[in-house]
Amino acid sequence: MATRRFVCVTEGDVFMQIQFDDTVGGSRSAAWAAGLASSPTVIEVTDQPDVVPGWTWDGTTFIAPQS
Repeated sequence: MATRRFVCVTEGDVFMQIQFDDTVGGSRSAAWAAGLASSPTVIEVTDQPDVVPGWTWDGTTFIAPQS
């Protein structure tokens, strides 16, 4: 079974990552509702495991948060 990863981006900010195998977790339903209601951009990041919520997207490149 393969795992696929995606991040949701709104106004340049990564607000959620989505990882699919056989199930999608239910405890994040509020984040799903708010994020999806804002018309996010969804970008596959299967090959970029470091990209998680807190990163930003400039339209071309993901940028890690400042430490």
